[in-house]
Amino acid sequence: MKTLKSFMLLVGILLGSTVFYSCLDDDDAYSEFWRDSVQAIVTVKPLSDNSYYIQLDDSTTLFPTNSYVPENLKEIRAFVVYKNDEKKTEGYDQSVQLLRMDTLLTKPIAPDLGSENDSYYGTDMLALNGGSIWSKNGVWIEDGYITFDFYIQRGYNDNVKHFLNLVQTNSADPYELEFRHNAYGNIDSSLRPSAGLVSFKLDKLPSTEGKTVKLKIKYKSFASNDYNTVELDYKSKDTGDTEE
Repeated sequence: MKTLKSFMLLVGILLGSTVFYSCLDDDDAYSEFWRDSVQAIVTVKPLSDNSYYIQLDDSTTLFPTNSYVPENLKEIRAFVVYKNDEKKTEGYDQSVQLLRMDTLLTKPIAPDLGSENDSYYGTDMLALNGGSIWSKNGVWIEDGYITFDFYIQRGYNDNVKHFLNLVQTNSADPYELEFRHNAYGNIDSSLRPSAGLVSFKLDKLPSTEGKTVKLKIKYKSFASNDYNTVELDYKSKDTGDTEE
């Protein structure tokens, strides 16, 4: 469970942000608004009636009691700030009041393009956040998703969108993946690296059939100026809890 009790936290490279408060009269009111709040990386799960619930971890469900519904409601990873609500909602572990929601870039695993991988997915460097508040090595698996807390080097052209993908490149080992970055030439090493969060759904991986396997992620790191590999314990969601 990736949660943090505190006031506001700055997170980078998110798709959209909604904060559920209007004009507060003073600093005391603002502080009270955020008091006892919890921050978490979650999965937004749509229901059939244009409502949704929140999957906090592999087993805990939250139901939002306020009326906010994200635009283009779909299953997506998100950063949320919430307070526990005393109301009970049947079928869910906890009712909550959402104070903030920032949707994360959420993607499927990308296909192997063979000789075109480098030109399409890029070979630009990035770095995992070793000081991440969410995971000690900047990457974790939860609710069938792998999430990266990372840094990339950016350039001066804000109109150039960087391209991030998790690619299957080893046909002999489906649990060996590459975290790729294509900056499209928009990099200036003199600029301070930018932080970001991105999640990839792991449902395209074969079932582990109840076993825990090693999921290997290779990436090109500007921290070491070389290729690095991180390994995580993985059990497919169809057979039970996923492990970090």
